[in-house]
Amino acid sequence: MNHTKKEKNKLERLRGIFFQIGLLVAGGLTLVAFEWTSPKYIATLDGEVVEEIEWDYNYVEPFEIEKEEIKEEKVEKPKVNLEKFDIVKDDHKEKENEDKKEEKKVIVPDLKKFKVVEPEDPDENKKFTVVEKMPEFVGSLNKYLMENIKYPEDAKRIGAQGKVYVSFLVNKKGEIEDVEIIRGVNKWLDAEALRVVKNMPAWTPGKQRGKPVNVVYNLPINFKLK
Repeated sequence: MNHTKKEKNKLERLRGIFFQIGLLVAGGLTLVAFEWTSPKYIATLDGEVVEEIEWDYNYVEPFEIEKEEIKEEKVEKPKVNLEKFDIVKDDHKEKENEDKKEEKKVIVPDLKKFKVVEPEDPDENKKFTVVEKMPEFVGSLNKYLMENIKYPEDAKRIGAQGKVYVSFLVNKKGEIEDVEIIRGVNKWLDAEALRVVKNMPAWTPGKQRGKPVNVVYNLPINFKLK
């Protein structure tokens, strides 16, 4: 019994050593397994021996890039003979300069060539019946009628008498125009009234806003037998 116990005690002491030896052996086998390469296979193809080689695709064989020597070629500038060329003016620039000069010129119009046009007067051709200043006969109108009217003999013979109303236009110059009978008595008295009025001298024209205008005037002429 004592001998058996002694053997067990020795084994218990050596257990740690055996355990470390086992770890070392296991680690060595693991390294050998990683470093172990696959075997090379040899096959024949048409009598030739082909050896299958394991390739490492991550390996790149180093190589050097040959530098090509670049020779710089000197380019000679062509010589220009100015005697063989004609100097041409830049017309475009000259035109631009002329345009600028024309822009700076101030065109003054010749006022002598222009006529001053006065604005049209709305009262130019208008015929008025009442104005600010009515036309006037130069002198005595009654005296003129008494001295110039000749009583027609045919009217006297039949005893015709009465008032003849005559209408006429005194224009801007004072001249008598458009004489007509607006209410008559008979043909003899009416004709005499027209004659006397047409032969009247010029009147002083009527005025509107200070300007002479055309005025229609109505004149009654009384024919009366004594």
